[in-house]
Amino acid sequence: MLGTLFLVFLAIVGLSVVDTYLARTERSENRAEAERLAAAGRTAGPLNAVADFKGAIGIERENPDYWLALGQAQLAAGELADAEGTLNELLRRDSTSGPANLALARVLVKEGRITDAVSAYHRAIYGHWDRDAGANRVSARFELVNLLAQQGSKEELLAELLPLLDVTPDDLESRKRLGRLFLVAGSAQRAGEIFRDILDKQPQDADAYAGLGESEFARGNYQTAHNDFQKAADLRPTDEGIQGRLKLSAEVLALDPMRRGLGPEEQYRRSLKMLDLASAAVTRCSSLLSPLDSEAEEEAQKALNSKVGAVRMSEALESNLSLAEQLWKVREQECKAGPTAEEEALGLVLARIAQ
Repeated sequence: MLGTLFLVFLAIVGLSVVDTYLARTERSENRAEAERLAAAGRTAGPLNAVADFKGAIGIERENPDYWLALGQAQLAAGELADAEGTLNELLRRDSTSGPANLALARVLVKEGRITDAVSAYHRAIYGHWDRDAGANRVSARFELVNLLAQQGSKEELLAELLPLLDVTPDDLESRKRLGRLFLVAGSAQRAGEIFRDILDKQPQDADAYAGLGESEFARGNYQTAHNDFQKAADLRPTDEGIQGRLKLSAEVLALDPMRRGLGPEEQYRRSLKMLDLASAAVTRCSSLLSPLDSEAEEEAQKALNSKVGAVRMSEALESNLSLAEQLWKVREQECKAGPTAEEEALGLVLARIAQ
């Protein structure tokens, strides 16, 4: 009797061992199949990737990497509603996931839900990352500031840029990118400080000189800006963008009647040039002027054709600049086409005088 019970016990143990072995083998084979599908999805086109990752999730439903990859594939395939649903399901399990929140932010941007996207970017920045947390948070914040720059949200942009000031101090390319974004945010002074710091470390950097020129240009320091653009052009003479800014700064300097060191005659001559440019800009863009604007145009033509003695030059200078400003406002209201290079210089000089 005891022998029989012992044999039954051995059989039970043996079956249990075999059952455990088979279960482990099945789980291992399932994991391998799920990983095979996921690997195929990583190299497939968006639509095939969606199918592959769905297959992997069907086998291993609790794997968060597969859910994230599925959401990203659905975004790439243009299946925005499905992508949002997939990522929200993932975030229901772990609301602080940095990668999942970043992927959701991208979906929301595509859907045009910018406010919601900004919130998702913030959750990504302050969420947890299993790998390269610091670098991924910086990358997510740069993605957010690029979005805000596109939206023209200067105050929000500046607020997001400030935390990046102490990040990657030795990464010069990131620092140049940061400087350009501060310019977009309207903080020319901070941008200038960044570009000067870069030049202290890399004195032959054409991009840094160009960025410094832009920061001085934005602050109305046209002579300093011109000098910086010239240094950038000397370092990279074939760069059309730098050459264009160098030319514009030269045109501004040649037009500005308030530039230091100019005598009354030269100031008056430049005011006539500005009046002539403003009148031509209005004529180019406005086929029908209001009575008040027509009167200003007639006064401009009279001033352009009159001769002024030395005694009246100061008075005529003020009158010419006032008329030029009035006509320029008409041009801004009436003209849909962009300004010519000379008109752009005129607008900058008038803006500076009005300050």
